[in-house]
Formats: sequence, C-alpha cells, structure tokens
Amino acid sequence: MRILWLNAGLLLPLDKGGKLRTWHLMRHLARRHDITYLSFADPSATAADHKKLAAHYRAHAAEHEADAKLHEELVTALRKDSESFGHAWELARGAAHYAEHSREAAEALRELAAVHEGMAEVAGHKPAQ
Repeated sequence: MRILWLNAGLLLPLDKGGKLRTWHLMRHLARRHDITYLSFADPSATAADHKKLAAHYRAHAAEHEADAKLHEELVTALRKDSESFGHAWELARGAAHYAEHSREAAEALRELAAVHEGMAEVAGHKPAQ
C-alpha cells in the first residue's frame, strides 16, 4: 500500500512525544508499505540552514552506522560463546535487532540529509525579496 502522510510541521528533530510517536508509527508501517511524508517548509529557511541540517543528519547517520557495526560484532562474539549458549543466544538476538534498527535509522537520516542538500540548492537560487 502507498501511504501519503501529511503533517503541518517537520518531523525532525525528534524532540517531542508527538514526533517520536509519528516516527515510530511510520517506521513500523514502512516495513510493509511505501510511505511519503510531506510537511510545510519554513519559507525563511536559507541555504545555510539546510546545509546545517544536512550535516546534522549525516553525523547522526554515522553514529547509527557505528552502533550497527558494534551490535553486529556482539552478535558474532556471542554466537561463538558455547559455554553459556542460552544466554548468549538471547543477547545475540537482541543485538541483531538493534543492528538492523540502527542501519534503518542511518539510511533514513542519509535520505533526509540528501533532501536538505537539495533544498539548500533551491534556497541558494531563490530571488531576493
């Protein structure tokens, strides 16, 4: 199913309960559906504002990639632990879940960075008012 999610404000930063709830609902729905999120943009936003947001999202994407790598290393190490197989297996399952979640978050943040880089390009070519 294709879903168009309309909202009056930007979703990020995820700094309030409503934004977090929307983020998690969309993340859950995106597993089985194609979601497009549209919101109003601040007309006073400059190219520099968008470049700053893009840099912010890229930095967070890198953090999520690092988290995913760490969790994948934990999965590998825990699955080799034959002494406490039951406990290690449960920990490995949890670590695998967090690695997948971190990779998804990193990809979403990279996409947002690309959007803001495009918006910076457009904002840089706006006629003076």
